[in-house]
Amino acid sequence: MFRIQGGKILSIFLCVFLVWVIFCATVFANEELFYKEINLIGGYSGRDHWVGKSHDLANSIGFEDYRKFSNEYGDYLTTDLQVRLAYDSMRNSRNAWGIQIHNAWLLYKINYAAKLRIGHFDPAFGLEPLLDTHGTILQTLAMKDIGFKKDWGIGLEGTLPKFDYKLALQLGSGMGIHRRDDSFLFTTRLGTPTSENFQYGVSFLYGRVLEAENMKTIPQDKLLSDSAVSKKRVGLDTQYLFGPYLFKGEVAVGENDNKKVLGYLGELDYTIPKYQNWELELQFQSWINKLGESSSADSTLTIGTSYKLNQNTTLRAAFSHDFNNMGQKEADKILLQFYFFGA
Repeated sequence: MFRIQGGKILSIFLCVFLVWVIFCATVFANEELFYKEINLIGGYSGRDHWVGKSHDLANSIGFEDYRKFSNEYGDYLTTDLQVRLAYDSMRNSRNAWGIQIHNAWLLYKINYAAKLRIGHFDPAFGLEPLLDTHGTILQTLAMKDIGFKKDWGIGLEGTLPKFDYKLALQLGSGMGIHRRDDSFLFTTRLGTPTSENFQYGVSFLYGRVLEAENMKTIPQDKLLSDSAVSKKRVGLDTQYLFGPYLFKGEVAVGENDNKKVLGYLGELDYTIPKYQNWELELQFQSWINKLGESSSADSTLTIGTSYKLNQNTTLRAAFSHDFNNMGQKEADKILLQFYFFGA
């Protein structure tokens, strides 16, 4: 009974919060930015044959509504609502459609060194909160490490003279809004300012995380289990911009229900100087669900390229090779993407 009531309370809170954000953004915002989004993705996999998605990236249409509120002292409040209507071609027609709420947050400036964030946003762990992987084929470790890229909760963040910091206390449920088995997620990251060419950070994670079947907010995803997975992590991440080259790397080590886990990623991006609309990408990432067992490893090498047709439209292609996907046979995958994001 408590779980049912708790779920209803959380759902009501979600609806009220979204209505309030939209109302405030429409009526009181000083700066208003509204973007439309179209994502078309498809390809062929040696394991799954024809595919229409990659990780949490599926064929979709959506929007982002971004607003800022200011007074004579500058900006004091920012809101963001980013929603997609997505189609998952790998599920039956009854369950293929769903609404994904990616961003639904407000950021309130307390003072020069602290801001309060409430809503649906990135956990403060690893590279993910520093990058916009919302529409890219290449991803960070977040989906394999935590199980999702956004979660519902409250956070504190800011910039100090020598480092940036982020803290977040969230539900541990991802895209949907659930609370079962005392689930929660606490994350924190300390790092160099994002304005530096050479950035690095250290992250910590502790929580009880729920696992869902898919990545939908409405209708809510079914949970794989009512039992939460106990997770502990320490992570290191870095980025280094050197001329046309951008290096990204991260590593995370810890436990899932007392089983030791390890993940690491390295990526090199190259923007062609004479044709800066072109970018070449090379990424290797590996996730080991149980250290000491080779069958629990998931390692992937991906070669990708992207071309910006204009400021709003990007074409992407990627070839990836799975060396060992949790004990399954090796497989290759080719993906093509059309991505539009603009006013």
